[in-house]
Amino acid sequence: MKNPLLINLNMLIILCSLSFLFVNPVYSQATPLSKVEYLYPSNKEKVFDETVDEFYQALRILKYPIHQKWYQKYKEEHEEQQRHLDTVLFKEMPDGSVNIRKKLMFSEVEGLNYITWDGYILRTYPDIDINYHQTVSPDRQVYFFYSFKDTDKEFRGRYAIYDVETKEILAAGNTYMPKSSMYK
Repeated sequence: MKNPLLINLNMLIILCSLSFLFVNPVYSQATPLSKVEYLYPSNKEKVFDETVDEFYQALRILKYPIHQKWYQKYKEEHEEQQRHLDTVLFKEMPDGSVNIRKKLMFSEVEGLNYITWDGYILRTYPDIDINYHQTVSPDRQVYFFYSFKDTDKEFRGRYAIYDVETKEILAAGNTYMPKSSMYK
């Protein structure tokens, strides 16, 4: 026999659960995109006379104080290793298949990914998601440097994104990917 008390208790629990679903509305706390405050706000309308090639040369000679500080800090932290400027600040690969220097909006960076086949799957590099960098406005001017070498045996690449206005590095990385000769 069924216990009427148990049936009534189950019905009460179900009714209470449904009442919470229908009675208590959920409100979103999201802020509209127009009110987002970025650490690096839009500078789309500003005019900067320095070309991307001039900035690259200034980067190589540590012209800006921010790069001198960055290099000194890195050098002190890794003094036991003989690191060169090339490993701290971006430098193009001398034997690279492609070397790109561009001045563009931060939102345009995602479109410059290169797709390579490692023998098993297609991979993109650099796989930059601008939504991840929530401190940088998509309408921020940046210098984008990208250098890679893609051969049958390996893929080597490096990239760096510098802010045009502050000269600070916003993102950087490098990769090495051996390729499988099994699937040519």
